[in-house]
Amino acid sequence: MANLKHPPGTEGIFYPLDNSAVFIASVSGKSSPYIFRVSCELNDIVYLPALEEALSSVMPRFPSLSTELRSGLFWYYLEPLAKPVSLQADTRYPVEYHSLNRRDRHLFRVRAYGNRISCEFHHILTDGAGAVEFLRSLVATYLTRRGVSCDDWEGVKKPSSPIVPGELSDSYAELSPGKIPLPDALPAAFHLPGQRYGAHAYRVITGTVSLSVALRISREKGVSLTELLSAIYLAALQDVHEAENPSRWHPLCVQVPVNMRRFHPSVSLRNFFLFITVSIDRRLGHYGFQEILDRVHCLFRLHLTEKELNRQIRRNVGSERNIVSRLFPLCVKNPVLKVVSRFAAERPFSGNLSNLQSVSMPEPFAAHIRRFDILPSRRTGIGATIGVVSWQDVLSVTVGSMAVSRAFERRFFIRCVELGMPVRVESNM
Repeated sequence: MANLKHPPGTEGIFYPLDNSAVFIASVSGKSSPYIFRVSCELNDIVYLPALEEALSSVMPRFPSLSTELRSGLFWYYLEPLAKPVSLQADTRYPVEYHSLNRRDRHLFRVRAYGNRISCEFHHILTDGAGAVEFLRSLVATYLTRRGVSCDDWEGVKKPSSPIVPGELSDSYAELSPGKIPLPDALPAAFHLPGQRYGAHAYRVITGTVSLSVALRISREKGVSLTELLSAIYLAALQDVHEAENPSRWHPLCVQVPVNMRRFHPSVSLRNFFLFITVSIDRRLGHYGFQEILDRVHCLFRLHLTEKELNRQIRRNVGSERNIVSRLFPLCVKNPVLKVVSRFAAERPFSGNLSNLQSVSMPEPFAAHIRRFDILPSRRTGIGATIGVVSWQDVLSVTVGSMAVSRAFERRFFIRCVELGMPVRVESNM
């Protein structure tokens, strides 16, 4: 499934998909479009002509984004697209399905509404870390065109800066863990019950919390902020599970993406992430919150290690390099991978919590920014997913849900308040 890249400067240059994108390109569809959003909310209304100029200026600095997905006989690949990216008005329902079969179409969008600049990326292109790098560059360039002066961009990529070797590379390809045990198989998990929205509808509820308050509570409990939020996630799922009283009990399991750049230094702006999972089994009885927190803390310490993550690398990278899988054409691979996705990427998980950690900007730009947000891709089967990012003292927790019932969001934010974290909530509905 891997392919070669033509030498830079030739007419036939194309980019091979990274290891995550190989899988995503084959399984992406209306129920799981694999499109996520990162946003920046400014203090002032966005001036569209300046944003269009900034977008045009920044795009050449990120060549892997100016591409379209093409398919060969045995693999997909990214081909440069000369068509400029156009600024779009925002919509009520974000991250809607993006057909991969349409030609001459970018795999990401830039949208504006009021004082908000939003970028929506197909996961084929990049992960959250790469998306934030693009958004920081776009916002900094926009503010510069609006008259903000800043001599030191402090790591934010200028449109005129050279592309660093490795930014366009597939960091997965550099990993070779050897013949080690594969990850353990996971059982089917509890999914939020009830009716799902149809068409493009997607409920987005964002709760903002004081970061200093959230960090103080997590320190008092001896856990990280991600562990605290994951425990709240599981507790809220348990609340919904007990209220529904299903006849069949399944584990409650939350998937937490891990930025692999912390384990394997990389400057790649493409995908470079894996997952860990935290879970409780309701067949063992009701879990108090402290029990959940203790279990989550232990599971993080167990699974968030290079040795455990290498087991996933061996499975993912090894299957891509397998000569047998590479010889099958796409018309055979795609149906097989869709079945694999249903049993390995959807059934074992009750939800997903993605924490981008903290975003920083140079002070002259920071003075004009109110907050950042991240919205994960919609997942019809799972129901609700959570994206977390912090900016200065603002912790943004966004729940995207396809479930008509708001029971999960209500229980999640009530749990936050009960722990001493006042939440300001807003929604697109």
